[in-house]
Amino acid sequence: MRESVKHRLIGAAVLAAIAVLFLPSFFKDRQQYQVDTSSHIPGRPSITAVGFNEPKRPDGIESAPAPETMFVPDESEAVSVTQIPPAEEVAPTAEVAAIASSAHAVSSKSVSSVAAVPELPLNAQGLPDTWVIQVASLSAQEGANKLRDQLQAEGHKAYVRAVPSANATIYRVFIGPKQDKAQAIAIKTQLDKHLKVNSLVLPFKP
Repeated sequence: MRESVKHRLIGAAVLAAIAVLFLPSFFKDRQQYQVDTSSHIPGRPSITAVGFNEPKRPDGIESAPAPETMFVPDESEAVSVTQIPPAEEVAPTAEVAAIASSAHAVSSKSVSSVAAVPELPLNAQGLPDTWVIQVASLSAQEGANKLRDQLQAEGHKAYVRAVPSANATIYRVFIGPKQDKAQAIAIKTQLDKHLKVNSLVLPFKP
């Protein structure tokens, strides 16, 4: 009897130990949590709406012209052929000068000083005189656009302007503007030989 009682007591102690270890976690899994459902977003601020009146155009102001009609120089102000300097005295074009300047900058290990930008003479409006080259005047817009695309492919800043005339619209092809008059004349000379045209150097008036 004593041995059986002893075994029973040991078994009961083991069961009690197991209950102590696992029962709390069993009840803990079934514990209900209180979720805070209150919002922490600030309330809507008080803003007073401000009304704006529709803009009104002042009287006496003309509408800006279309970009395609702007910057069309007068052919009567073309530079005379006698003003064209000899080829050896003509300054290089901007494209050639830019390439030479970039090559010099890459090959130089250090630059000790930067050359000062030359001062350009100013006109009555306080702006430097600039020039454009009128390459050709064509009656067909398609031909003018084709010539413009050709000049752009060769590195020129070319554009087309439509100029109404008495009988039809003339499409003029320009290059520029250029700040250096000698440079503009040099480009004219090159284009006259290359395209077999008689281009004009005209003052650019923005």
